[in-house]
Amino acid sequence: MRKHLLLATLLVLGMASCRSGKLQKKGVDLGKSAADSTLTSADFTTVEPEFTQLRLKSDADISSAALSQRFPVTFHIQKDSMIWASVSVGLEVGRAKITKDSLCFLDRFNRKAYIGTWEELSRASGFELNYGTLQSLLTGGMLFPPAADDQLSAEVAGSLLRQVRRGIVFESRIDNTVQKIYEVTGQDKNSDAILKLNFSRFITEKEQLIPSVIRMVLTGKSNATLQITHSRIELDGQNLSFSFSIPGSYKVVPLPGI
Repeated sequence: MRKHLLLATLLVLGMASCRSGKLQKKGVDLGKSAADSTLTSADFTTVEPEFTQLRLKSDADISSAALSQRFPVTFHIQKDSMIWASVSVGLEVGRAKITKDSLCFLDRFNRKAYIGTWEELSRASGFELNYGTLQSLLTGGMLFPPAADDQLSAEVAGSLLRQVRRGIVFESRIDNTVQKIYEVTGQDKNSDAILKLNFSRFITEKEQLIPSVIRMVLTGKSNATLQITHSRIELDGQNLSFSFSIPGSYKVVPLPGI
């Protein structure tokens, strides 16, 4: 996987993650207590977050051979429709608009607009990426819908779900007491690339568990780490803004690696 494609994939996965106020509730760590598994492949389900709009104020920390950067990000999510993100360091330096059909990122520093599609990104990366995967990552849902050939097995602290997508094996660990996924490992045996995703901390808002710390590590020919920590979560608050336009003076180019 090329360096620029790796960074683009990490940023897409990252951008594209209650009541008002800073998080003050004690975090919940899943998968820590033993629980007998009573789930079977036939009746398997997880609890998906319910919302219409979600606003997150976060810190993103990305580290790779080419980049080491920490920056604040604001996410606005219209469920099953659009993810809007803004990166500001004093002034806004980047903005993103992600839908089911397209990906668009504004680089205000270099006056460029990067545009691509999920199909292009999936072909270039080798991972099956789509809007639903990204929304699930940010909100703590399943990355891939269950399929008939998925395998479910019992573990000490819950269940292990094994899914194969595009030749890549994904193993998801589920805490059965709350029916939430808290850890995912994806391995491409052809390239030896490994993707590890961990929802290391959850909080309870309006009787729902929302991940407040999301950590992703990619190892193989290239190594990179992305951690998103939410400092504010607003679930179904006031109407959110999703304003986005490409200035006429910007150069429009494909996403790196596509």
